[in-house]
Order: sequence, then structure tokens, then C-alpha cells
Amino acid sequence: MTRIQKIVIIALAGVALLILGGLVCSAAFFFLGSSRQPDGRAQAVAQPIPAPPSSVEPATPTPALTPIPEPSPTPEASTTPEPTPTATLVVTVTVPASPTPTRAHCEDTINNFEASGVISNEEVKAYLRRTLPHEHLDNCREIRYVPLAAAAHGTAISGSFIPVYREIFVYSHPASLNGVDDLLDTLVHEVGHNVHYNIRRDNFDLDVTWSALHQASFKSAQETGLGFVSTYAQTNKFEDFAETYMAYVRYPDVLKTYNFDKYSFMKDEVFNGFEYAP
Repeated sequence: MTRIQKIVIIALAGVALLILGGLVCSAAFFFLGSSRQPDGRAQAVAQPIPAPPSSVEPATPTPALTPIPEPSPTPEASTTPEPTPTATLVVTVTVPASPTPTRAHCEDTINNFEASGVISNEEVKAYLRRTLPHEHLDNCREIRYVPLAAAAHGTAISGSFIPVYREIFVYSHPASLNGVDDLLDTLVHEVGHNVHYNIRRDNFDLDVTWSALHQASFKSAQETGLGFVSTYAQTNKFEDFAETYMAYVRYPDVLKTYNFDKYSFMKDEVFNGFEYAP
């Protein structure tokens, strides 16, 4: 046998041994099983490998600094003295008098009639007291004779009633007076305005009744020439009331002739049944 043949036989024998060993190992693995975890590879992949300990120590966190509050400045002492706890503040309020005081009465405030030359303040006061109901002067503050204002009215005797202040003024020049009657006619007329004002404020229904009488008077005036006791009474319902009031007191028969309905109104609603002698 040549050398080459020997080498080939030895190589083949080695290969055969290797194949036989592999078969033996495979048989043993099949029958005995593997001691390795079946999913050990997956676990090795899934579980992170812990990092090796570092030689550098982690930095220690710096603790937060708590600010120290600064002391509040002490307020300076006030130069204004503290109020006494028991002190009471007193406030005085002055309320002006009302221009139309409730239930005022002008009987005691009759002025300057001596300047007329025909009657005095006391005589005017006495006339009003004995002639008119006391309550007809309620809420009237003053009755005054004003001779200098007559220039605006010529020689006529006139008067005015100021609703805001509830004052009565009589205007006339002494030379134009024909005795005291002219002046008293004007005075009673103005008192009538005061009475009407009180009615309008306190008894609306009665004023409505008067307004109807005033309107009806125009028809009477057209048909008979009567209805109004004077031409001036036709001006409006206010002047009609004052003229009718004056006629009821001073000239009752004339009023009966011109308008008996108005006479009855004055008697029943204004004078409580009292009638004046002609």
C-alpha cells in the first residue's frame, strides 16, 4: 500500500468518526433535552444590561435658599391726634323754609295797607276775619298792598296771586281809589285764587266739577249773554273762579242773575251753605 493510499484511508476514517460523533450528540440532545432556557436569547435582548458603576459621584443638588424677610419700616408718628373713641361728630343742617308752608295763614301777615290812604292793616285783618271762612286763607303767606307797582297797571286797581310763594299783592295808586270798595273787591278776588289753589291740590274731583261749569258758561253766554259774572271771568277757569268767588261774597244777587249754577256751587262746595246778604 502506498503512502498516498494510507493518507486517504486515515482521512476517510477521521471523517467517519466525526460523522459518527455528530450522530451520537444529536441522539443524546433529542432524548435528554437541552438545559438552556428556550427563550433565554429573547430575555437577554429584552433585559437591559446594567451600566457599570461610574467612578464619578453624582452632583449633590443645591438646596433652595429661603429669602429672609426684611423688617418693615416703622411708620413715623402722625402729627394728627387720634380721635377719641367716644367723641361724637355733630353736623348742623339748616333747612330753608318752604315757600309754601303747609297750613300757613296770612291773617297775621297783612302789610302796607296804610299806604292806600283808605284802609289800614288792622281794618283789612278785621274785614277778612268777619267776612270770610278762616280756612280760606290757609296756605297763604302774606297779603301786601304795593302802591308803586300800580305804574304798570295805569290807573286800574289790580292784584296778583303768586302760586309758588302763595302771596297776594294788591296794586293801585291811591289817587285812583274811589273809596275802600274797589280795593276790597280786588282783595277778595285774590283770596278766591288762594281758595281755588287749595281745591286743586286737595280735591281734584271738585275742580273737575268747576271746570265743567266754566265750559258750560260759554254756551250760556252765547245764547243769553249771561253765564259769566264779568268779561274778565271768561279769560280761563282760574279767573272765572276768582270773579265768581268775589261776586258771591260782595254781590250775591248779581251772581244769582248771571249764573245760578255757579252760585249754588259756591254755596254748597266752597262756603258750606253760608250765604251773604245783598
